Amino acid sequence: MRSKIHLSLFFLSLTIFPALSAQDEEDDLEIIDLQQINITASPLALKQEDLVFPADILSGENLRRAGESSLGATLNELPGLHNSSYAPGAGRPIIRGFDGDRVRILQNSTDVFDASFTSPDHGVAIEPVLIERVEIIRGPASLLYGNAAIGGIVNVIDKSIPRNRVTAPTSEAELRYGTVAGEKTGGFSVQSGRSNFAWSLNYLKREAGDYEIPGFAESEYMREHEEEEEHHEDEEEHEGEEHHEEEEDHHEDEASGILLNSAVETENASIGFGWFTENASYGIAFNQYDSFYGVPGHTHAEGDAHGHGEEEHEEGEEHEGEEEEEGEDHHEDEEGHGGSVVIDLENTRVSFRAEWLAPNDLFESSELNIAYADSRYHELEGTPGDREIGTTLERSGVDLRLTGVHRPIGDLTGALGVHIKDEYFLAEGEEAYIPGNDLSNYALFAVERYNTDWGAAEFGGRIENQSLSPDSSDLSGEDDTIFNLSGGWVVNLQENNTIAVNLAYNERAPNAAERYAFGPHAGTQSFEIGNPDLGIEQSNSLNASWRKSAGSVTGEVSLFFSEFKNFIFQEHLDHEVFEELYPGEDTGGLEILQVEAVDAEFYGFEVDLRFNLIDQADDNLYFNLTYDQTRATNKTEASNLPRIPPRRIGGRLVYESGPWIIGLGARHTVSAKHLAPEETPTEGYTVVNADITHRIESGNIAYDLFLYGRNLTDEEIRPHTSFTKDRVPLPGFGISTGLRIHF
Repeated sequence: MRSKIHLSLFFLSLTIFPALSAQDEEDDLEIIDLQQINITASPLALKQEDLVFPADILSGENLRRAGESSLGATLNELPGLHNSSYAPGAGRPIIRGFDGDRVRILQNSTDVFDASFTSPDHGVAIEPVLIERVEIIRGPASLLYGNAAIGGIVNVIDKSIPRNRVTAPTSEAELRYGTVAGEKTGGFSVQSGRSNFAWSLNYLKREAGDYEIPGFAESEYMREHEEEEEHHEDEEEHEGEEHHEEEEDHHEDEASGILLNSAVETENASIGFGWFTENASYGIAFNQYDSFYGVPGHTHAEGDAHGHGEEEHEEGEEHEGEEEEEGEDHHEDEEGHGGSVVIDLENTRVSFRAEWLAPNDLFESSELNIAYADSRYHELEGTPGDREIGTTLERSGVDLRLTGVHRPIGDLTGALGVHIKDEYFLAEGEEAYIPGNDLSNYALFAVERYNTDWGAAEFGGRIENQSLSPDSSDLSGEDDTIFNLSGGWVVNLQENNTIAVNLAYNERAPNAAERYAFGPHAGTQSFEIGNPDLGIEQSNSLNASWRKSAGSVTGEVSLFFSEFKNFIFQEHLDHEVFEELYPGEDTGGLEILQVEAVDAEFYGFEVDLRFNLIDQADDNLYFNLTYDQTRATNKTEASNLPRIPPRRIGGRLVYESGPWIIGLGARHTVSAKHLAPEETPTEGYTVVNADITHRIESGNIAYDLFLYGRNLTDEEIRPHTSFTKDRVPLPGFGISTGLRIHF
């Protein structure tokens, strides 16, 4: 109830705060905070301040400073965005509490075709350091990008395809070293061309070892829970228990100070070519992304990962004689990562882009984007010198989008589009709990915008057919028709001051994992069960935003509310019920998660404000304030939904003077209080960061020397959004330093 009161107060502030800020407005102050870059994720290529839905752009120095080894970690500081935080090599963006198949990740407006949406331990096949900018739509983007974008999209724009003629060659190189994991990163980007021809070459390599943590790998809650279990052991095994406790103490000593199996190696290379005529441009790019990363907290060494936990417990006496040998193996595991799990990810991608100006009398421009990609995840088990493939996942497909912006009809502008996607998913090995399947999507969409003196009104619709065909003859395929509608308006309160409201009706068809999954999944430490009887997920959403793009205070405040029917999620299932439903099946003692559909609602707010304290030609001082909160409830069962990010508030003070940029910031995340059934608590934490950048210019060459300090107070950080939060804390205190050259 209190959260809904907070929501009402923020809604009221949308009308009060703009009026108050206008009183202090200086007419000649032209400080611009909202990005003036066109959002390519919108077919009308509008600026951020003109959109009816909330959007963010991360680019330039802010993107470089935020750059991490995963896309999710890179975007984690933005309001409403969080990181799934599974491992350094596997972090997927979460938008307003939505993750997985509700957040579409795009590379140059087409699907990446990785398998990150199927499990949190599968990395996103994008290298953050080589990104030119990231566009984020917060809230439903199903109208434009399909039913898997019901929570939002992350569109990564890189330099692989030349989009414009190159009048003068440009190059950029970067070398970086980080202390927390001994990270060494190096890469370069070159764009050149001649006349109507352009080309781009990009390369990066990163190596990082196991990173340092401020305390134990296991959380205090998990350690206390394990101690309670030890107290319930039988008295007759007391001697064995004492020996076991000694091993546990040894285990804790080894598992503190550094997070084992958290190393990551990444290599990314791309080459692209562009050709330009008077009214058209064409581009093609080839990209190869390889990542080899450890998955801490994800191991098959214990019997319960394969369904032998109960058997081992019953035959404990037979294993007493093997304790010494097991202790040696355990020591090898702790010291040399024996028995650990690593993932070898390979993504090969070919993309094509074409744009035509005034192709005919109906359209003033049209754009074609096509991408083919193939991703393979080899899950390797064993010691570093003797690893074997336990599971292989493959996802490959083609994504095609053709969009045409029609000529204005009076004050009406708009776009029509066709979207076709066809993909194949295959899983083989020990964790093949999702059957192989073909998935096809065919869609038509339209967006129209009516421009007026007071602002603009926008409306649109999409009809999509999704066909899902499993390889197994024991499973039936599904064919669904999905509708999405959206309408909104932008109102100009005064110059550089607007309110935007967007209403949307969205549908999402269940994916293969939600329908057909059955088996142990070590990535989530659970036994997952799909639901073939699922219906279409439906939602009604409202978003209201106040924006200010110039003046002493700039930024955006947004409120959102979504109501779902047939919301699909994984719910805890008791072992007794499982045994009745599936006699003869063995879960191996893993937690059981069964896919269910319930009525649900999501609501919250986001604040992203910039207070410009000093505004001079070569001297600027400003303070960024960010604040966000998301609540999500299971209305059917009157409970909370799992892994919803708790409230965060943060600020960053930045001083820019000539060649210097100096920043100091802190963000506090409160303890997770609204827990789902069977969900463990998460303590709050505060992260303090600092950064210094100095530019030296010499002729046509610019050198940026940078020093970034992360988690300066060495705080223990366990994001509530992570499946492995009780076993995998985030890195402790660390310094990154490096050199960036522009020439």
